[in-house]
Amino acid sequence: MSGLRPFAVSVLFILCVHATAIGQQRSVIQGELEVGSVFSSASTAPFWLRTNQYGIVPIQAPSGIFQAAIWKTYRTPDSVHSRKFDWGFRLNPVLTYDRADKAQLLLPEANLSVRFKSIELYVGRRRTVTGLGDTTLSSGFYASSGNALPIPKIQIGTIGYAPLHFTKDFVAINAAFAHGWFNVPYIQGVRWHQKHLYVRLGKPASALKFYAGVNHQVQWAGHADYLKDRPDVGDGSGYLPSDWSFYKYVVFSYTPKDWELIPGYTAFDSYRVGNSVGSIDFGVELNTKGSHLLAYYQHTYEDVSGLVFLNMPDGLWGISYSPKPVRSSSFRVSRLTLEYLTTKSQSGSSFYIPGSTYQGVDNYYNHSQYNEGWSYFGRTMGTPFIAPRQDFDPSYNLPGGQFFINNRVNMWYVGLQATYRKALFTLRTSYSRNYGTYNDPFKTDVPQFSSLLAAQIPMFRLTNTYLVAKFALDNGGLYTKASGGYIGFKKNW
Repeated sequence: MSGLRPFAVSVLFILCVHATAIGQQRSVIQGELEVGSVFSSASTAPFWLRTNQYGIVPIQAPSGIFQAAIWKTYRTPDSVHSRKFDWGFRLNPVLTYDRADKAQLLLPEANLSVRFKSIELYVGRRRTVTGLGDTTLSSGFYASSGNALPIPKIQIGTIGYAPLHFTKDFVAINAAFAHGWFNVPYIQGVRWHQKHLYVRLGKPASALKFYAGVNHQVQWAGHADYLKDRPDVGDGSGYLPSDWSFYKYVVFSYTPKDWELIPGYTAFDSYRVGNSVGSIDFGVELNTKGSHLLAYYQHTYEDVSGLVFLNMPDGLWGISYSPKPVRSSSFRVSRLTLEYLTTKSQSGSSFYIPGSTYQGVDNYYNHSQYNEGWSYFGRTMGTPFIAPRQDFDPSYNLPGGQFFINNRVNMWYVGLQATYRKALFTLRTSYSRNYGTYNDPFKTDVPQFSSLLAAQIPMFRLTNTYLVAKFALDNGGLYTKASGGYIGFKKNW
């Protein structure tokens, strides 16, 4: 929303002051304020300043950002005040203003939740990622990375991993089921389906644990005028299959044998209803007296060929190392994450695979019915290394007519966190080789290097107040060559 009136800023301030007053009475309620500015040597902010920020950092630079948050958490299970039932909420309004004189009020988080033991139900927007890996320092998970605004939804699921007591806690389940509203400008009435199921083998205190699971996300339903001009992807009415009778085909991802007799079904939808994206994940966790190690693989899929692993080795490969905390005022590394992303296979360069019932050219994140594919308000929902054309430097004249013109990528990433006294430092560095798409390949592979160094430093004379400083740069053939940064102040209660 633009054209924000001055009273909105006053409302945000009052909310945070109210959070302070309540927080003094009950520690489960907290508040936060942050104000800062993004600057750049170019007209756009460097990649790592705006990536995986839940869509709140403008691409245009310079820009200003003011955000507030108030939230109530659940009581911890080991608390003397813990109980079977609990509730919580979070409200996080963000006001941005960029160089195009455009003001926006965003709500990356606005949710209400209730808990019974280890089961939770929540409604609204919440900052989450989907997948198995290092949620703190990852380059971005394949299916849902936190790069775009969260989608409003209602979800029921476990809180983390819930041990199955009849297995003596050796087996634990992490599962959720959600329905959401995919409210975007270019198409109306789109719905969102999401679910995941993960299994952990190993007791909570075990040194070695194994993980495996799958997540599944679907855009489905909707109507738009541009669909009337595309009878090859629908029935020419401008409407996609939207009746709730199709929901079972969305959830279970199958097509009935007599689909031709079902009103609303088209030849395009006979393969699958909607646009599905997900990953099949595997992980191994090792805890020793002095460290924690997690190795993981997120295998990408968008159709059946991915489900049967014809697109190997596509996906995100990672390893995260964390030494156990020690009391020290000296400089120490607290986390190191290494990742490799490849999306080049896509089950081959031919749509029809000889001797196979499966198809190739998976064309990740693009979709013929949903013009902007796997994006939400112009931002990629999955790995940020498959980015929309609008993010690239227009002077490079990269080929391709779809929303994602570069989905065949090899990327190497290093993430590091360190502490010095009470200051926190973060380094993110990525290098990629980019090949375009199978339909519109780049003439030669395009390199891209991006990096960020960030620091959160306590202001010792001001309680719970921090200076936030970031410096980032881009150099390569995708994004505008730029260096820039962010300076802000944050206050917690």
